[in-house]
Amino acid sequence: MKPLNTILLSALLCSSLYAKEEEQHHHEGSSNIKINYETLDFSHSKKKEDGQRYGVEIDHEEKNQHFQLYYEKTKTNTTKIIPKDLDVKKYTLKYQYKLTPKERLSFLYAKIDDNLMKETNNGNIYGIGYNNRGVGVTQYLSDYPHFDVYQSDLKYSIKKKFDQLSIKSTLIGKYIHLKDKNSNGFSKKAKTDYFTAGLKLHTHYKGYHLGAGAYMGKRIFAVMKEGFKVQHHAMEFKESYMLGVGHALGDDIVAHIRYGYHKAKEVPINNDKVKVENISVDIVYKF
Repeated sequence: MKPLNTILLSALLCSSLYAKEEEQHHHEGSSNIKINYETLDFSHSKKKEDGQRYGVEIDHEEKNQHFQLYYEKTKTNTTKIIPKDLDVKKYTLKYQYKLTPKERLSFLYAKIDDNLMKETNNGNIYGIGYNNRGVGVTQYLSDYPHFDVYQSDLKYSIKKKFDQLSIKSTLIGKYIHLKDKNSNGFSKKAKTDYFTAGLKLHTHYKGYHLGAGAYMGKRIFAVMKEGFKVQHHAMEFKESYMLGVGHALGDDIVAHIRYGYHKAKEVPINNDKVKVENISVDIVYKF
């Protein structure tokens, strides 16, 4: 598919579905705790069958500073060719500093603990970003034992308000470069460079949130979701579609449910028929 057609398709899809829920909302002067649960279902995968993911995030925002600490645990049932089931833990710390009302810097660190994938186990992910008036640039380094991944993100957001309705659209580009990929069989069959484009839209009306999004273009070992998701397995994603809805259950509690559908390829064994579906639920409590 030509790049222009890809962008137009993404725009059409997201305009009709609205947008994927924003990753975070400002809550200056207060703290949040978020608990999330997610189911994973793999079709035509030769390595994975299904799984469950649990996460807890503590989030505190002050006038000029924003702290986020996230712990995630994923249990995945594997097929008979894998000696044991997959058990992954991830730890993420993110800090943001507001330079001016419209400018902020962000710093991120994440650690991966994987019981099967020795090529990415104990991986360290670093991120630094700058945002000014809806334009954001972020650079990530994923430091793995045998190879490194450099990722550059560029995003542009537009937000409109109509009385009690707000609409935010975000266009995203991700460039990924693999260094020393030929040093091991895990990443050897991957390409050196990848580029993927995404479009997210988010609407907020009174206590309701609606969202959807899409990514077109291949990506691998990608850092997603503003740094809170790292795809550290050798799975090349080709298409991703997301849809979500949220509702305030009171002044201090918000619940969300999201659905994702992805087409992917298991790179080391050249299996390009994989489909991944995930359903996630989270509850955010403000205190």
